[in-house]
Amino acid sequence: MLENYVALSITNILAMLLLAFVVGRNNLLDRKMKRFFSTAIFCTILVILAEIGTSVFGQPVASFSLPNMFFNVLGFSLSPFITISLAFVFNHKNYRNIFYLFLPAVTNMLLAMLSPKFGLIFSISQQNEYFRGPCFFVYVAAYIWSMTILFKETLYIAKRYQNKDCFALLLLFLFILGGTSIQVLFPSIHTIWSCVSLSLILYYAFFCELKEKHDILTGLFNRRAYEYEIQHLESLGYGAIIFFDVDDFKKINDQFGHQYGDQCLSTIAGLILKSFSGIGFCYRIGGDEFGVLSDKADEIDILNAISLFINNLNSSREQDCNLPLVSMGYSIYHKSESSIAQAISEADAQLYRYKKLHKQETKEPGKTNCNFSRSLTERTPH
Repeated sequence: MLENYVALSITNILAMLLLAFVVGRNNLLDRKMKRFFSTAIFCTILVILAEIGTSVFGQPVASFSLPNMFFNVLGFSLSPFITISLAFVFNHKNYRNIFYLFLPAVTNMLLAMLSPKFGLIFSISQQNEYFRGPCFFVYVAAYIWSMTILFKETLYIAKRYQNKDCFALLLLFLFILGGTSIQVLFPSIHTIWSCVSLSLILYYAFFCELKEKHDILTGLFNRRAYEYEIQHLESLGYGAIIFFDVDDFKKINDQFGHQYGDQCLSTIAGLILKSFSGIGFCYRIGGDEFGVLSDKADEIDILNAISLFINNLNSSREQDCNLPLVSMGYSIYHKSESSIAQAISEADAQLYRYKKLHKQETKEPGKTNCNFSRSLTERTPH
């Protein structure tokens, strides 16, 4: 049994080393993400080694007590760092006091290192018997804290990516929570090494899938995801299609530079997401073109969301009058009435009718881009 356990553990170590190599060569991850992912992988490898060590030297042999202590210190010290490091892979905020979030794990590490002498987190008798110490609750608290941070970041990443894959992400969290909790409650059952190593691989695969489906600048779904969802709507036989096009975006780039142009796109994408996330999924489908696809919205929902978007856009343009106008068009797709291609053409045609109206209104005497506020819903054709 012990030989099989050691062989499986070594296999997991090799898998973690391979994952570390893949992470290092992945261009989708920035430097901070690679650093935290590598930390989680490195800690996992050491915890696996600690599990092997406690299994080999945990026999009731007095001469094994010293190495048994060492491997227990290693396992207890590093376990909380795995999940909290994984949480920071997905975090895009710059915490000023990041040490504060690691403080429970650091405190647990210090107590674990003092445990061989003072028996705080654990103790090993002269007969090499393992006992939990009076401060074992600190390890449990550090574990709960790290899982809380991971859960918070799981919800954050699900919201950031429009909750489309929220269920799968929560299942991943529950998997790592369940696997690590078993060993916290029952130390003799070694589940952390297998659960965490598999979870890291699954989290990495899931993260890469998210990145493949999202636009790096705006955070919205990209053209690839849009094409897939169009096929989904076509198979359903109904849906709503809404298109957006930034007016005179080339002039924005020419006059203010591409950096400001990117800022405008990010701002507009955020307004689209804020206004339309309740009725569908939001996409960047071209350079300055966006879309929303929904399998549940009706015309009233669309008009309400359009009105909200215009209000949000006007509020943003009061703060920055150089922020461009946005033309919009929509259509309702019913398989019995038209094809999906016809619905797309209808939404596109409506968008360009409004783009012409925008140009006419901004050319009228006394009107500028900054005071344009007439609602699109007031002139929606039916």
